[in-house]
Order: sequence, then structure tokens, then C-alpha cells
Amino acid sequence: MALVTRPRALVFDVMGTVVDDTGGIHAATVAVLTRRGDPEQAATTVATATKEGLRSLLGEVSAGRRPWSPHRELRRVAIRAAVADAGLAPLDPVDEDELCGVVHRFDAWPDSAAALTRLRADHLVVALTNADPAELAGLSRHAGLAWHLALSARPSHVFKPDPRAYAVAVDALELEPAEIMKVASHTWDLRGAADVGFRTCYVRRPGEEPPPEGEFELVVDDLLHLADVLSGATA
Repeated sequence: MALVTRPRALVFDVMGTVVDDTGGIHAATVAVLTRRGDPEQAATTVATATKEGLRSLLGEVSAGRRPWSPHRELRRVAIRAAVADAGLAPLDPVDEDELCGVVHRFDAWPDSAAALTRLRADHLVVALTNADPAELAGLSRHAGLAWHLALSARPSHVFKPDPRAYAVAVDALELEPAEIMKVASHTWDLRGAADVGFRTCYVRRPGEEPPPEGEFELVVDDLLHLADVLSGATA
């Protein structure tokens, strides 16, 4: 697969694309809940429900059905609901804070740090995440990730895939949407980016459903593969 021209900027989804959020949520939830004596299967159920519940809450905020709250506080709401729905006792404040702060401890996929280093040589490499700025800073430090610019959707008071969230990157970079390529492992994120005029690259990651063939401009196996593809394109 080859591109004719390189995008001027690569705007990366972070959760799931650059770091393993699913694995991180699962590991942290199992550790906290089994430590207090809950069954591991119940902890797994809570981890899955937390991720699904958070995405639903983000959508409610963007749709105006829920007042604005920071990403971390919406995670707290999702965790409390998941624990209650699983029939478990409420978390004590220390355990709840540990799970609410899990984003800071997400590990990068093995290819991510090296690929970002390669890509920074010829492109603007930018993060755009629904996470709060402090969460993005914490996980970038933990995972050894370096960006030219790290952006949160927080200033828009909505979340991806709302068009206003992508406008945060457009405004910050002072580029036209067609000069930007969105890089993500989530079809919903890429579709939202495409709707505002971004070019698109789907990254295969475990547990993510692949898109229909031909829907996105690029499909790559990982971020090192993306670097290889872009190295053959003209500036």
C-alpha cells in the first residue's frame, strides 16, 4: 500500500491506538477488586462495563443530554455504576481514586514509541484524545511517548466523534482538514474525522472490529507499518 502524497500532520487517537487502554483497565480493575476479595470474573465484568459505560457517558455529554464533566469524573461515574450493576459493594475512596487514575498508567503498544520517533522526522505528530490534559501528560510520560503537540478535546466541552472535538486540532494546527490524517484503531473515530474532511488511517489493534474494505485511505498493521508506508510518499 502506498500514498501519493504525505499529509502535513498526523493526528493520533491515543486510547486503544497508541496505548492499550482495554488491557490497562482490565488489569487495574482485577487488581483492585480481587485485592478486597471480589471474584476475578466479577472484576472482568466491571472492567468491560466501565469502558462501555464511559463511552456512553461521553456521547451523552456531546449530545447535550448530560452536563459537561471532565473525562476523569465521567470515568468515576462509569466505575460506580459498573460496580453496582455487578452486585458488588461500593469501592472505598482510595480504591475508587486508584481506578479513576488508571489512564496515567496505561502502557503503550510495543510499536508506538519507536514509530512516533520515526514519524516525527517528516510529519507533525499530534495527539488528540478525549482524555483530560493531565491524563494525556501522565500516560505520555509513563509510556515514553513524545508528541509535537498533545491535545485534549476538553476545550470543546464535547468528545470525539463530535465535529467540535476535531476542530480543536484544526484550530491548533492552523491547517485545512484535508492536510491532516487521523490515525486510529476505532472506526467510529475515523468516520467522525472523515466527516470533517480529515484523511484517514485505520490501525489494526487486538479486539477492534476491522472496517469494510476500502472505507479508509490507509489500513496498517501497526504504527511502524504506517511509518514504512509514509516513507514512500512524496512530501
